Amino acid sequence: MTIDIADRLARLGMTLPPAPSPRGAYTGVVIHHDIAYVSGQVSRVGEQVIAGPVDRATPPEVIRHAAQTCVLRALSALAAALPPATTVERILFLRGFVNAVPDFVNHSQVMDEASSLLHEIVGDTGQHARSAIGVASLPGGGLLEIELTVSLTHEPERHQRSATPPQHAR
Repeated sequence: MTIDIADRLARLGMTLPPAPSPRGAYTGVVIHHDIAYVSGQVSRVGEQVIAGPVDRATPPEVIRHAAQTCVLRALSALAAALPPATTVERILFLRGFVNAVPDFVNHSQVMDEASSLLHEIVGDTGQHARSAIGVASLPGGGLLEIELTVSLTHEPERHQRSATPPQHAR
């Protein structure tokens, strides 16, 4: 099954932001064979950063907004890098870095927001393996940064005919 991310987002009342540009000496997405590796996307809307650190008093809506922002930025970077006739087959892995105070222990709950949104957008093929890692800081002071590993599939070209007819076994 392939996933039409733009269609799913439209049904959820969301759109992808413009594809983010790398802010350093790296590539935003690397595609190797049929696997895409999406570089870390910080909770940034335009030039504004949804800042951390997270603590017990951080409102759930701020965490949800940071997770949604990261997921949409990662999907936007991925969509911009996909070759023609290539689509998302499955989300394989989500890695999250949570900028948190030292005594914060609910990193997985922060990442649940990103996981739930991916599942909502991509459906059952959005079920993924995951890591949730607490860190002392992130670029720009961001609250959250995520990375994605995604399996891709190539849709068959329509109206394409073989140059030579098939050989039949005798």
